[in-house]
Amino acid sequence: MAKASARPKRSRRKIALWTIVGLIALFVVIQFVPYGRDRTSVAAANPFQWSSPTAEAIAKASCYDCHSNETTWWWAVKIAPFSWLAEHDVRRAREIANFSDWNGALTTEGLRHAINGNMPPLQYTLLHPQAKLSDAEKQTLVRGFQASLTDNAGGSTPAPSPSAASSGSGATAVINARCGSCHSADPALQYHASSAAQAKALIDAMVQQGAAVSAAEEQTLIKYYTR
Repeated sequence: MAKASARPKRSRRKIALWTIVGLIALFVVIQFVPYGRDRTSVAAANPFQWSSPTAEAIAKASCYDCHSNETTWWWAVKIAPFSWLAEHDVRRAREIANFSDWNGALTTEGLRHAINGNMPPLQYTLLHPQAKLSDAEKQTLVRGFQASLTDNAGGSTPAPSPSAASSGSGATAVINARCGSCHSADPALQYHASSAAQAKALIDAMVQQGAAVSAAEEQTLIKYYTR
């Protein structure tokens, strides 16, 4: 009886041994698959021009590994199958937005939606916890990105003259520049506040949503909303 019971145990050990050998052999073989092995560094063809160094620093720490040509390939993602997953994620990310080859497809609203959702993704922040964005960093990144888009489109809106502010034309230009790039500026243009405090509350809400408003522009808007 003892000999009979020993045979199944030896059989199970043999199966386990061959399974381990097979997995090791498979692991070695997949290292020769070419997908995920291209680590060529491509020069920035049309880099995004940041006008905010702080926002740029945040983006480089949390976004550029996937959304630029400045990817840092650490040793773990050079090994299949992890290299396959990394290659897929980086290619997809660059198709959505590549700060090294800027095509203008990413909007302020798109950036805000991404970072308030799952960006940077969990599989990245688990290995790079420093890439996680705080609420303050998210706001700084969105405001800096919006300001950069405005500057790249033709420069910041200059502070309006008193005569322009009194007529409302200066405020209209500010609203169109700060709001119109993300959504329709009509609600902001038609808004009327009963007091300067109420107008200030609206402007603060605009800033929280990513609008870059200077002190001079804020005063112009308050006059416009309390006209």
